[in-house]
Amino acid sequence: VAFEIAFASWTALLHIAADDPEPRVLASEGGGGGYLGWAISELALELGRTPAILLFSILLLAGLILATGLRGRHLLRANVWLQGRVRAALDRLNTPPDDPRLTGPEQPDAGPLDRPDLPGGARIPYSRPSIVPRADGQTESPALPDRWTAPLRPPEPGADTSPGPDARRRGNGSGSGLSKSERAKLIADLRDSMGASNGRSLIAPGEPGERSSIVPRLPERDSRPVASVPADASPSEPGERFFTVEDFQDRKKIGERDPLLPPLDLLSDTELNKPTEEEVNTNARIIKNTLLDFDVEVEVIDVKVGPTVTQYAVSPYTESVSADGETVLNRVRVSQIANLNGDLALALSARRLRIQAPVPGHSYVGVEVPNRQPSTVALRPVIESEAYYRKRERPLALPLGRDVSGDPFVADLATMPHLLIAGTTGSGKSIMLAAMTASFVLNNAPERLKLVLLDPKMVELSRFNGLPHLLGPVETELDRIIEVLRWATREMDRRYKLLEQEAARNIEIYNRALGKRRQSEHLPYIVIIIDEIGDLMMQRPDETERALTRLAQMARAVGMHLMVATQRPSVDVITGLIKANFPARVSFAVASGVDSRVVLDYGGAESLMGRGDMLFLGPDAAGPRRLQGCYISDEEVNAVVEYWARWHEDALREGRAEPHSMPPWERGLTRREVLSETDPMLEEAIAVVIAEQEASASLIQRRLGLGYPRAARIMDLLHQLGIIGEATSGGRTREVLVKPGADPFKKIVDQRLGDKD
Repeated sequence: VAFEIAFASWTALLHIAADDPEPRVLASEGGGGGYLGWAISELALELGRTPAILLFSILLLAGLILATGLRGRHLLRANVWLQGRVRAALDRLNTPPDDPRLTGPEQPDAGPLDRPDLPGGARIPYSRPSIVPRADGQTESPALPDRWTAPLRPPEPGADTSPGPDARRRGNGSGSGLSKSERAKLIADLRDSMGASNGRSLIAPGEPGERSSIVPRLPERDSRPVASVPADASPSEPGERFFTVEDFQDRKKIGERDPLLPPLDLLSDTELNKPTEEEVNTNARIIKNTLLDFDVEVEVIDVKVGPTVTQYAVSPYTESVSADGETVLNRVRVSQIANLNGDLALALSARRLRIQAPVPGHSYVGVEVPNRQPSTVALRPVIESEAYYRKRERPLALPLGRDVSGDPFVADLATMPHLLIAGTTGSGKSIMLAAMTASFVLNNAPERLKLVLLDPKMVELSRFNGLPHLLGPVETELDRIIEVLRWATREMDRRYKLLEQEAARNIEIYNRALGKRRQSEHLPYIVIIIDEIGDLMMQRPDETERALTRLAQMARAVGMHLMVATQRPSVDVITGLIKANFPARVSFAVASGVDSRVVLDYGGAESLMGRGDMLFLGPDAAGPRRLQGCYISDEEVNAVVEYWARWHEDALREGRAEPHSMPPWERGLTRREVLSETDPMLEEAIAVVIAEQEASASLIQRRLGLGYPRAARIMDLLHQLGIIGEATSGGRTREVLVKPGADPFKKIVDQRLGDKD
C-alpha cells in the first residue's frame, strides 16, 4: 500500500511538473504521469498548484519511508559510520610520508614483492596499476616493469640492523639489515635498470632527476569552465590531468517583451550534443604524447567544449627537477607547436584541425579538434541568453552564435558599423543572413527599423516579402539593384541635411532632440542586406564599388548599415577600397589560405568545418574568434513573416498603419527608363536650359558640343516633357517652364507611375 501511494504521488508530480495547457492530451501521448497522473492531479489542482505539489511531495516521502522501513536508528547508524570513515581519512592525510604504517601489510591496495636478488632479501611494496581507457572504448592495464621502485620498509623498532649471512642467504628478510651505503647503491641500481620511456622518467617521485609536469602559473580562464579536474579522479598516468565534461547550461534572462513583438515560441529549440569524457581525455593524452614524440614537451591545462569543436589549451611551460634538486622551467617555441598541425591531425584522425598560436590574451596555444557529433546552434536559446539581454535595448543586436566554450556570442552592428561576409557555397552565408534578418524583425517594430533586401540569387531572401519592415519588395534584377544603391546614397545625403538642421552628430542624438512630440519625424535605422555582390562586381564593377564605398564611409552616423555577402573572396570582388571600409568581417569555410587572408588578413578559415562554422573578426579584436553560427529553418522564417503579415492586416483595419507604398527608389528607376528611351544627353541639356532660363538649339550646340540635328531633337524632347514652351516666331529663344530646384521629370514620372498602378 505504501509503495502504491508513493507511485501514484510520483505520477501526479510528473504531470503537474509538465505544466501542459492540455493535460489530457499529454496523458494520451504518454507524457507526464500518464492517465493515472492526470486523474490524480486533476483532483488536487482544485486546491491550487503549490498546495498540490506540497501534498503529493509529502505523500511520496511518507510512502517511501513506510515501504523501505526506514527508521531513525538507521539514520543514526549511518551517521556514526560516516563519521568513522571521515576520521580514518583525516588520520591517513595527517600521517607523515615516512611513517612505517604506510608500508605495512594492512594497506588494502599494496602487497609485498619478494626480491631474493636484493641484499637482505628486501621486500618492496607496490601499488596496483591504473586502468587506462583506450580510444576504441576498451580498457587495458599498463605493462608492469621488471623491477619496482618504492621506499624500502624501515627496520622494526629495537630490531638488529646487522645484515647477517643467514638472512641474506634465505632472501626473505625484512630489509632492515641494509647499511646506508648499500641502501644508496640499491636505489642507484634500481634507477639505472628502469631507464625511461618516451621521455618520461620512471624514477620514484621525490628522487633527484624526477621530471614534473606541473605548470608554474596557470592562466585565468576567460569564460565558464566546462572541463575541470575533480579531486577523486584517477588519471591514467601519474601527474596527468583528468577532465570532466559538464552539460551546456546557459543563463537565461529574457525580460519583459513588447506585446507588439512576435513571441519567441515561433522559434524552435534544439539541445546541444557534448562529447564524452573518454573522447576529451583521450584526445588530450594523444596531443601531449604526439608532441612529446617530436621532443616538444607541453601540458594540456584546460579544455573548452563547444558545439562543433573542442579547444585544448596547450601550455608551452613545464617544470623539471634537475639532478641537483633545482627546479628548472622548460619552455618550447610556439612555432614548434604550430608546425605540427598535420601530425596532430593524423594522430587524432581529425578531418580538419586548427591551431591558434597563441590564443589572444592568454598564455597558451589552442588546439581546436572537431567533435565526433557536432551540434546545431538554434537561434532561440541565443536570444534568450543573458548576453543578448544585456544588449536588448540596441536595435541592431546580432546573435551570431556560440564560441568554442559554448557561450552565446552577441555583437552590435551599430558599432561595427558594416559587416562583410565571405565563404564558399554551402558554408552557411545565406542561413546566417536569414537568421540575422529574423532577429532584427523579432526585436524591432516597423517604425524603428527598416530593411532593404537585395538578392541577385533570387531565391534566398525572397521569402521575407510581406514584412512591414521592408521599404520595398526584395530586388533581384541587376539594374534595379544598382538604382537601389544610388537611392541609398541620396537618402544618406538627405539625412545628413536633417542632422545639420538639428545640430546632431548622429541619428540617436537627432531622434532624442525631436522628442516624443515629433515622434512621426523620427528617422528609423536602415539595414541594407546584399546576399551576393560577386555578380554585381562582375557586370557593373565601377558603379557597385562607388556606391558601396560611399555608403560604408559615411552612412554610419545617419543610421544606415550594410551587410554584404559573397562566395568569391578574391581581390577583384573584395577590392582594397571595399575591404578598408568594412572593418568587421566574417569568414566561413573557404577553399584556400589565400582566400582566408583576403577576407580576414589571417589564415585559418580554410580549416573550418563548414555548415555554420566561422571566424569573426571584430573591428577592435586582436584576432579572429571562432563561432558556430545560428541556424533558422524555413518553417521558423515563414512563421515570423506570417505573424507580421497578420499584424499589418489588423493594423490596417484599425487605422494604425498605412498600406504598402511605392518603394522610394521607384521614381529614380522610372527616370532612368525615360533617359534610356530618349537621349543620353537629355539630362545635361535640361540642366543647361534650367540654369540659363532660356532654350535654343544653338545654346545646346555650344554648351554640349553637339551637331544641329541632335540639338534640334533634344529641343523637341524638352517640349514633350513640358520643360520649355512653344516655338516663337523670329527664331527667338523659347521660355523655360521649370524653375531652378524643381524636378523636371516629375510630370512624366508621375504619369508612368500612374500607368503602372
